[in-house]
Amino acid sequence: MSKIEHQQNVVEFTLPATVGELGQAWNEHGADIIIGHPTYRNADTIGPLLAHGIRGAVRAFPGRKAAFVVTDGTLGLRNSDRSVMEAALAGAVDGLAQLTAEQREDVLVTLAPYEGYGGDFTPGKGSALKMVFDEMGRCDARLLLLLYGDLRNDMGAWQNVYRAVEEEHSFRFPDRAMFVTARYARHFVDASLTRFIVGPLTTLLGTFVPGGISGDIALSAGAVELERNATWSLPRRKYGTDISTTLDNLAHGTVVYEAYLGAKLHDITDEAKLSVMPGEVIGAALERLLHFEQSEGAVSRVLEPGFELAQVLRWDPVRTGIAFIDPGATDVFDIDVKMASLANRFDEFRGDMEAVLGPSRTTALKAAAALMGGRQEDGERVSGMGVDAEVWTDVLLQGVGFALRTQDLDTPKRCLNYLYTAAFLEFVVGCLRQLGYETLGQVRQAQSNLVVPSGKAEAFYDEVDRFASELATGFFEKRGLLCDALK
Repeated sequence: MSKIEHQQNVVEFTLPATVGELGQAWNEHGADIIIGHPTYRNADTIGPLLAHGIRGAVRAFPGRKAAFVVTDGTLGLRNSDRSVMEAALAGAVDGLAQLTAEQREDVLVTLAPYEGYGGDFTPGKGSALKMVFDEMGRCDARLLLLLYGDLRNDMGAWQNVYRAVEEEHSFRFPDRAMFVTARYARHFVDASLTRFIVGPLTTLLGTFVPGGISGDIALSAGAVELERNATWSLPRRKYGTDISTTLDNLAHGTVVYEAYLGAKLHDITDEAKLSVMPGEVIGAALERLLHFEQSEGAVSRVLEPGFELAQVLRWDPVRTGIAFIDPGATDVFDIDVKMASLANRFDEFRGDMEAVLGPSRTTALKAAAALMGGRQEDGERVSGMGVDAEVWTDVLLQGVGFALRTQDLDTPKRCLNYLYTAAFLEFVVGCLRQLGYETLGQVRQAQSNLVVPSGKAEAFYDEVDRFASELATGFFEKRGLLCDALK
């Protein structure tokens, strides 16, 4: 990897990615803060995001040296697509141009495709972050902010919150690592993995972390060191990095904060990506739970009678100064795609479900999938497979129990991957009914611009948050069902 200096304090690193060069640049800059943006095909958003972030950083962290890094997966050794790198370069130039000469001295922008870093060629967000975690160990930075490359939020406001949390943490817990997760309103067809997988599973390490896969997080240097020393499985390198980071920090006693940031304004994950992502997230989560149970009995401790579930240290809208923001409309949800996927792909996962849940329950689920797949007419009532919160809680517990008992991660991962989709659809159907969409025809007409009426949005999304919290709490209360799996 060589570097190209486009202008003062704007450096692009070329492929192949080389260990050490990025960290050396941060060290020479004297970086105290690293602000990382993992990107993949985010050419439409990374420029403004970087420009606003640069301006925000000099206001939020006056006198402290910040190094931005865009770790891009778009450009590769066999893919010459420079769209994200060019957009990031334009954003960096724009952001720096609006600073004073003195302020510009405090900002370094580094653009770095990550393919092949450390000899690994696995594509995915985890690989992008692995490079950041490792390279941060080569400088003296105390704080890392990791923010998705598709955000359209005001980074200045978010940076002010992260700085305030860091200041309080340094005063209250100077000798402990810090991990800051985000809480924000996310469209009800978004954040499904956070609500159905991550939140419940964090309780098995003793603390409920609602935003454990938000992706927009802050880590102290100590928390980053945990990631450098962690095991990096294939699922973690792909899409399982956020849940792995969350569970690592819970297991090691990191102080976890939750900061309210209004809304996440971004490109909601589409169906193509969701066909892969849940399996990677579930697989990474099961691997971490099994690891910490085997190494230190972490799950067994939580299963003890009378164990009290801890909560994150919450910074509400009053403390963060960011009020509710309506996440707006989306067109990524397609009821017919969801229904067809569940109906047509059941047999692909049937063996995994039978192994985890047993033949009887699997047969009942197949009947529900077939019934749902037969609904086509506009006038038919919209409905799912009946995998409501109670059913999903039992299924998730059985999946975790299977993994802990057998040390087989792939079978429960595939079982949960399928049924998570069914549980998510059940939740969305409930939301659609609250909005007055009772039939398939009504949903089909609305889904190209799916939005909560503005006057009802804040109360509606409070209910969405409450659902996620109650799901996780219900899961924790039934954790005793795992005891047999650990005997």
